[in-house]
Amino acid sequence: MINLNGQNTIAPGIISAFEIYDGDLTLKKSQDALNVYVNGDLIGEKVLVAQGDDGLNSVRDYLLNKGFSDFKYKVDGNNIIIDTDDSISEEVKNHLKIYLNIR
Repeated sequence: MINLNGQNTIAPGIISAFEIYDGDLTLKKSQDALNVYVNGDLIGEKVLVAQGDDGLNSVRDYLLNKGFSDFKYKVDGNNIIIDTDDSISEEVKNHLKIYLNIR
């Protein structure tokens, strides 16, 4: 058992594997993720990896490589917001669903 002070009352001095971390939540975690929205619809999460990924620009670069150029791209906090014409929005959404599932 752990009391309110975070001490193990059954075996004092033993560190519990289930202790809750209350440290700095602004530190980067090993895998951060951004929510990806197209015209207000949540498409999925883009997991940011340490190397081999262009980070915040990788979704934009993917769309450009697939031939899409008529879209607005904005990173706002933990969200990637993409606005595009309704005529291509379904195609953009389909491409991104596949991209986010394989990454």
